[in-house]
Amino acid sequence: MGSQTTPDVLQAIIDFLPSGVSLFDRELNMVLCNRQLRELLEFPDALFENGLPSLLDLARFNARRGEYGPGDPEQIAESVVARAREREPHVFERKRPNGRILEIRGNPLPDGGFVTIYTDITERKNAEEEARRSANYLDAVVNALPQGVSVVNEALDVVLWNRAFVKQLNLPEDFMKPGRTFADVIRFNAQRGEYGDVDPEEKVREMVELARRFERHRMERRRSDGGVMEIEGRIVFEGEQPVGFVTTYTDITDRLRNAETVRRVRDLMSDAVNFSPTYIWETGPDGHYTFAQGMEKILGRADDEVLGTERWKQFCTEHCGKPCVGSEVACQWLSPIRAHAVLERCTLITHSADGRPVWLSSSAQPVFDEGGCFNGYRGVDVDITELTLAQQELEQMALHDPMTGLANRRKFCSRYDLELARQSGTGNPLALLLVDVDHFKSINDRFGHLVGDECLRRIANLLSSALRVTDLVGRFGGEEFMVLLSDTDPEEALQVAETLRRVVEASSLGTPEGDPLAITVSIGVAARPASDRRDFEQVLTEADRGVYAAKHAGRNCVCAGWNAPAEA
Repeated sequence: MGSQTTPDVLQAIIDFLPSGVSLFDRELNMVLCNRQLRELLEFPDALFENGLPSLLDLARFNARRGEYGPGDPEQIAESVVARAREREPHVFERKRPNGRILEIRGNPLPDGGFVTIYTDITERKNAEEEARRSANYLDAVVNALPQGVSVVNEALDVVLWNRAFVKQLNLPEDFMKPGRTFADVIRFNAQRGEYGDVDPEEKVREMVELARRFERHRMERRRSDGGVMEIEGRIVFEGEQPVGFVTTYTDITDRLRNAETVRRVRDLMSDAVNFSPTYIWETGPDGHYTFAQGMEKILGRADDEVLGTERWKQFCTEHCGKPCVGSEVACQWLSPIRAHAVLERCTLITHSADGRPVWLSSSAQPVFDEGGCFNGYRGVDVDITELTLAQQELEQMALHDPMTGLANRRKFCSRYDLELARQSGTGNPLALLLVDVDHFKSINDRFGHLVGDECLRRIANLLSSALRVTDLVGRFGGEEFMVLLSDTDPEEALQVAETLRRVVEASSLGTPEGDPLAITVSIGVAARPASDRRDFEQVLTEADRGVYAAKHAGRNCVCAGWNAPAEA
């Protein structure tokens, strides 16, 4: 040093630096350090009581308190000193036990020794992590959408697109890349004839001019392969200034093949696009929420309200119909979760905060750290409630009698086949009842079809209410009803039939004149033991013989078809 005051001046200078600084001589003894260094590394004053420590002393202290991770402190300290003697410049990051992240830069000095700068980069690293996570969520949301999506900025550069966009436009896999422009996409499509017999460059000029107007648009375009896309563009604003537009591409080929399907699906998909029925989430390895965004608009629960709660317990599947708690219910969709596998568009059922059932299409990716350790799931849930209810309505119409709501012939026969399959495994018998309304034609003739229809609905409700939940009531048309009784022997079937007859007999129906109208039924019973090989029509014929026998016996009674003569 040039004078006695130089070290004091240097110390004063480095004490005012925003970063920690240490200076070691060629023997690796500390010559200088500032207070920021001691604060950043949490060195106690006792470490400096006998003067400035050597690098070995500091490394030994850090190793003993776990600063470098597990291992023998002496060996770790000696390895630190050995690396320092190599006198190589170095830059690395270290995460301290207290969570603080330091950037450490070391440079050797010309005459031996080295100077090291310690900078706290915790806030910067956290901001980088938050930006990374936001980008991952954006990517997950966009790529989970069934529609193709593209985002174009004010310079008409394509700045965002999803896999469905490439698929919908039938683009080569390697076509879309950073730097692609709106004009590039139009030119490629024009050159391969997507817009018909046009001059490609003229088409590019036309489309670019339209795009620069930044006007909302919606159109249908028939692709060269015969498919039809619905293209809808929305403008993105900053304040009142347009800065780009978002375009969605939906394949509507199948919808155009059926006018009714077009109407229903268009309404549902329009809502899905316009209101973005999606929320994103993240769980830890224990399945508890660590992050949620957008949940309130779909489930009515604030995002921070669900943090720390277990995600998978709140759902059930479209198959099991009840919440999945722990391992009590073996739901098929839990298998990939337990295996830390990808979950792709699995339909889950939950309830909103007001008790309304909500169907979700859930897609999720497992998250692993650099060492391959499972860290949880990151995913996106899409509200498909309206679409599910519409499908259920179509199924209801296809499988039920429109007047009574009972099973129609298609559903009844399907259930009958399932019962036969189950019967072959259990060996239990089943029975079939044919219920015929007595004097139904006279009811229609005397009081009109409205009263007749109400009579049929009344009997349908009476039969359904008097049976087990495992039994099935159906109506094939007219005034006849069918009842399928599982695990029921002939004697039990006759008792059930008698019960149903009495229930109907005890009821009455109002007429336009205000007088109660008594209604009765005649019931034929057929039995099918497990050893029986008759098909449905043969068993039905047996029940039909029982009905005819009951009619000939004066009506309002039960008769076994197996005892009835074939000519009854």
